[in-house]
Amino acid sequence: MKKQIAIYARQSIDKKDSLSIETQIEFCRNNINSNPNELPIEVYADKGYSGKNIQRPEFQRLLSDIKENKIAKIVIYKLDRISRNLLDFTTMYKEFQEHKVEFCSVNETFDTTTATGRAMLKISMVFAEMERENIQLRVKDNYYQRIKTDGRWAGGPAPCGFQNARTADNKPTLEINEKEIEIVKYIFKNYAERPHISLGILCRELTSLGYESRRENKMFDNVTLARILQNPVYCVADQILYKYYEIRNIHFLNEQSAWNGTTSAHIVGKKPGNANVRKYTTLKEQSIYLTNFAGIIDSKTFIQVQERLAQNEQLGKDNRPTNLKEFQGLLKCAKCGYSIKMYSKPYLGCYGARALRCCDVSFKGIKFEQLRENLGIQMKSQLDEVAKKIVADLKKQQIAEKKIKQLKKEIDNLLEVASYGGEPAGIVYSKIEEKQRQISELELDAYLDTRVTDRLGLSYDIPVKWNRLSDEQKKRVTHTLINKILLHEDGTLEIFWK
Repeated sequence: MKKQIAIYARQSIDKKDSLSIETQIEFCRNNINSNPNELPIEVYADKGYSGKNIQRPEFQRLLSDIKENKIAKIVIYKLDRISRNLLDFTTMYKEFQEHKVEFCSVNETFDTTTATGRAMLKISMVFAEMERENIQLRVKDNYYQRIKTDGRWAGGPAPCGFQNARTADNKPTLEINEKEIEIVKYIFKNYAERPHISLGILCRELTSLGYESRRENKMFDNVTLARILQNPVYCVADQILYKYYEIRNIHFLNEQSAWNGTTSAHIVGKKPGNANVRKYTTLKEQSIYLTNFAGIIDSKTFIQVQERLAQNEQLGKDNRPTNLKEFQGLLKCAKCGYSIKMYSKPYLGCYGARALRCCDVSFKGIKFEQLRENLGIQMKSQLDEVAKKIVADLKKQQIAEKKIKQLKKEIDNLLEVASYGGEPAGIVYSKIEEKQRQISELELDAYLDTRVTDRLGLSYDIPVKWNRLSDEQKKRVTHTLINKILLHEDGTLEIFWK
């Protein structure tokens, strides 16, 4: 079978400074004609494809023809037309060598039959890959500069409560969708203020109230609500929100002074791991900027919601109705560590024994109501400490204020040291940055600080009377104060407090 000379051309997008595919092919033909031969020419051209990988239809056809030994020589206009990825090119070049395919670049001059030529080829590929990375960086920088400058909406389709629009100077923005924004406000208000609400309960409420989501079935689910609640695009971007994200090491595109509460904020950048960003997730790889439209949820409510989401995620399935009352999700077998369940009321059983057959413990004869009474005695004692905790919180606040004052004084001293050249500027600024981070964290804690009874979802009456609490209140308080409860075979409870 007679082999062919392959011309490969690629152009990602049409622009003035980009060489067209037709021009590339013409240069390659002229090169071939300058060294006459009788081999037929086959053209492979990919238009609209990047050189960052080899997933291009015509290039895949070329590789297939090479493997079938149809190609004698490949001619390209420039090396980066075939690939901008060094690893990809190294792999394909080995394929060329294996099938005795010559390789020629019109723009770069090298002979792959010599060691020097092969070295020049690899060096050229290094620079091609560097250029690709530089292009990506320039695109990213340009993108970030635009959204930083005019706050344009950079998130594609508008989230629930908004609709895509244009500003007076034709910049992308979001405007209120009057019908949907009431749903958003309802979701934030209820999730922030009602101590026993869960995403599931909230979904059912929205349905019963006749609210519809944008999903095909018009229903709200936990994922939809979580995305709404975690999105800072709804939040007033003030100094409090700035400090919240500063502690989480996010990259700010706007100066702190610009966070004056007149707009909302939006996070851009790939999210690491789980698509849902929690308060304890590092945001180092993400950036946040100020939009060109106002927020509708105050920053304190928004941050309280983030704290609540994190807490409820840890509780997992604990919010489901259960016969175990305040023990739900907390009661474990002291022998095997697996959950204690009420398989038939009021009898308790170990999941490890009943389902997994890895435990031989039996709780026959253990009375559930007696366990509740024993837990109540421990809880009463613990709640007596609540009043003391309130006093301790006040003292903590005073200590924090003193600490902030001290840190600010230390920053002033460091600035003075830097002005006299006492320490290298880099070290001084690093110390200042760390102290400023500590100040931000203390200020945010002070802003978010609520009374102990508020965090427990109770009234402010002191002392708190355990026996007067409803089952739901008991469950809330128990989960707030207790990490887990081990049940021994003799009915003894071993409580692990938070």
